[in-house]
Amino acid sequence: IIQLQISISVCLSLILSSCTGEISPLDPRLNYQYSIPVMTDDGWQTASLASVAMDSRFLITLMNDLKNISDHRIHSLLIVKDGKLVFEEYFRGNKFNLARFTGETGFDINDTHNLCSVTKSITSALIGIAADNDHILTLDQKVYEFFPEYSDLFNQSPEKKSITIRHLLTMTSGIRWDDETFPYHDPRNDMFQLFNNNDPIKYIFAKDLIEVPGEHFAYRNCNTNVLGEIVYKSTSKKLHIFAQEYLFGKLGITDFEWQMLPNNVIFCSGDLRLRPRDMAKFGYLFLNNGKWNDERIISREWVQVSTARHIDPNNYTVDFSWSDGYGYQWWVWEDIYGVAYDAFFASGWGGQWIIICPSMNTVIVSTAGNYYTEMKVPMELILTKYIIPAVTG
Repeated sequence: IIQLQISISVCLSLILSSCTGEISPLDPRLNYQYSIPVMTDDGWQTASLASVAMDSRFLITLMNDLKNISDHRIHSLLIVKDGKLVFEEYFRGNKFNLARFTGETGFDINDTHNLCSVTKSITSALIGIAADNDHILTLDQKVYEFFPEYSDLFNQSPEKKSITIRHLLTMTSGIRWDDETFPYHDPRNDMFQLFNNNDPIKYIFAKDLIEVPGEHFAYRNCNTNVLGEIVYKSTSKKLHIFAQEYLFGKLGITDFEWQMLPNNVIFCSGDLRLRPRDMAKFGYLFLNNGKWNDERIISREWVQVSTARHIDPNNYTVDFSWSDGYGYQWWVWEDIYGVAYDAFFASGWGGQWIIICPSMNTVIVSTAGNYYTEMKVPMELILTKYIIPAVTG
């Protein structure tokens, strides 16, 4: 579930008040000591900020500013520049599992984190890999063709037969879905039903069609979970097995956890757990046009088409005014607070981010715990006040 961002006016007021205290970006009264990220055997080459021509003063100021904000709830912040991991910090904070506090605090390089809706972009990549390997021949293939066992549902509502893979990818299927009006523990919540129905995919297909497929953008988790089953139907491999063989294994990602729905269905619209360094690998794979260590994992064509803007959500709702577009389960920025920034990104409830900016050759990863609280330090502010100036000088 995508997080709601606080308004630009509030963000700008934060710039002038509590987020910075009395320290300006280049103030010499600094006590945070920057250090190069630790080199491990996980495949990342680490380097200094100076070696990639980044101005460390802005990030030093960021770290000092965060010290002055009680409970900022940021859990990690990583920056990859020119293919090197150059900034990596972890913070104290409450640990959550499925948005419930575990009683533990503090994060480090070894902790996996709930990605929430960042998971959607990974599911999209797996659709792309299946297409690259000719398991899926066209994104315009009708969804019902993958699910003959539910033919009675499609025959009862023939208009559903026009839903395509592309409609699922762009959140334009038209399937009714509501997991926000009622709490997650309420049986009237569709997410509650998804986790408690003995056939969750049948539950989705039994929902009413409330818009003509392809004509209306509505951010709905049901779309992504059908995509995950299409990976299984087209490849004969369950999503988590396919991901391990064709994506995670090739990136050297060994520590991950998918959540399960009934009937052996992988929950793939949220709640995948990865380490932030492995989130950065996924981001760099897309920055590097589908290659990791010179091995082609995803086609350049899929990277480009899936991260391009296919829909402008602002034509349909005011809920996503913080975004300039939506691709195939990726969001798009053209600018932030008037600062030009050509980026595409995966975003998840609570402050989970993988942000890729090709023109700056950067990947930014952050995790956080803003599940039930307003963000004190929005990512947009971190980008415009600290990271972009550090890159551009």
